[in-house]
Amino acid sequence: MEAPGTGGCNRVVFSSSRIRNGSIAPSHSKHSGLFPSSLCQLYEFVGDGAERVQIIFSEFRLPSTLGPTECGDTDILMVYYIVNGREELVETLCGDTLPKPILSDGSRLLLELRSSYNNTENKGFTGDFFFLTNFGIPNGFQPNQSECTFHYFRNVTSQGWIQSPNFPGAYPRNIICNYLFHGGPNDFVHVRFTYFDIEGIRPCDEDTASDYVEFSNFVTRDRKYAMYCGSWRELVVRSDGRFFRITMVSNDRLDGTGFRALYTFETVPVETTERTEVASMGKVTTTSAASRLHGSLSLMALITVPSSLAITNEIGIISIIGIVLIKFCLD
Repeated sequence: MEAPGTGGCNRVVFSSSRIRNGSIAPSHSKHSGLFPSSLCQLYEFVGDGAERVQIIFSEFRLPSTLGPTECGDTDILMVYYIVNGREELVETLCGDTLPKPILSDGSRLLLELRSSYNNTENKGFTGDFFFLTNFGIPNGFQPNQSECTFHYFRNVTSQGWIQSPNFPGAYPRNIICNYLFHGGPNDFVHVRFTYFDIEGIRPCDEDTASDYVEFSNFVTRDRKYAMYCGSWRELVVRSDGRFFRITMVSNDRLDGTGFRALYTFETVPVETTERTEVASMGKVTTTSAASRLHGSLSLMALITVPSSLAITNEIGIISIIGIVLIKFCLD
């Protein structure tokens, strides 16, 4: 098979400096609705800086003579990453199944359509392209467009979805994505994965050359959690406190589909106890509230004085709030 751009292929270039998004579809005959004979069409996408190219198909039909899951040399759409200035074939598409989204490995992407003389009606595809900087992750606050780091705050929403880059398509190679959750003082983070398929072999470490997902209650590594890879039907994690981190790491080996998860900020109920004592100056009521997450204790003591009690000199009411002592004087 010839290299991209040779053999008389027609090339169309889309640059993010001129167009941010649009649609692509092969040219058909106005009268028959068929491709021209022996069609070869190149679609080149050129982004700027940290931009990546995402392709989402809405229609796809390139029949194969070899079967529904096997592509020949004709009626195919080939996907190339641009690696160190050279085209690298990463996927060949054909058949009637709608392909999953495609995300470029860098700022450039190349698609090559090859069609045979054996034209049939209703053949072709339609795809929408986007130049983006969010790695195909639609939710979360991203401080730096060149980094795959997203923040999720309790004061913005109590529940939402997170996903790997380009989900449900393959996630990029050589990428590190951080998902950071920030809850309230009495919150913890509950995460339930509805889909999990990360390329790798347990224990998902460097010796197995695996991609992996890491969980942590800290910005640094948390020994409480192992690294996760492979396929999981049910996976639920919960933080110990208000902060939680999820990190996905991929290498340059094989590609996986990634993950999708529902996160929820849940508040721990505050336990309240009361104790009443009778002092010489009146009734003392103490109230304590303890958080099961942090073990913090907030104390408040109020001393009330009966009106019938004779008060001498200056001391009237003493109020203790936390560790602050306030002394009021009476006339």
